[in-house]
Amino acid sequence: MVTDNPSWQPGSAYFFSAHLRDRRSRLLVEHTQVLRLAFRIAQQVRPFRINAIVVLPDHLHGVWTLPIGDEDGDRRWRQIQAVFDRQLPGHPPRAMVRRDRCVRPLWHDDFREHRLVDANDVQRHIAYVHDYPVQHGLVREASEWPYSSIHRRCVREGGPC
Repeated sequence: MVTDNPSWQPGSAYFFSAHLRDRRSRLLVEHTQVLRLAFRIAQQVRPFRINAIVVLPDHLHGVWTLPIGDEDGDRRWRQIQAVFDRQLPGHPPRAMVRRDRCVRPLWHDDFREHRLVDANDVQRHIAYVHDYPVQHGLVREASEWPYSSIHRRCVREGGPC
């Protein structure tokens, strides 16, 4: 696919959403460095591009682009969960909590992703991700939310958000 949008990369782009089991938890914003590490490790093992991400206390939303011919976001997500679970201070390893190694005790089982159809769809979902904290009354301006990739966009574009 060829588009006029320079941010669009060939390959499949997906919107994704993931939630902690405990909807009152603040683990994701309290341990953003651990979450960043988990994403970085997953990107090294199975490359992908994070187009946008917003981290809330108990869930996150994002857009990522996978390499051409690769649609295995689920495996990447399982690795992110595994690294986060293992690196999180004060939490027992998943094997001690559950015998089933595929079950993540911190995370809701329902990781959602869907393929975005074109560059316009990607841009709409990126805007949705960045605007999510505003739509839910957490901040007045998207740039006020500290746990968002909108700050990378602002730096890249060289202006205020």
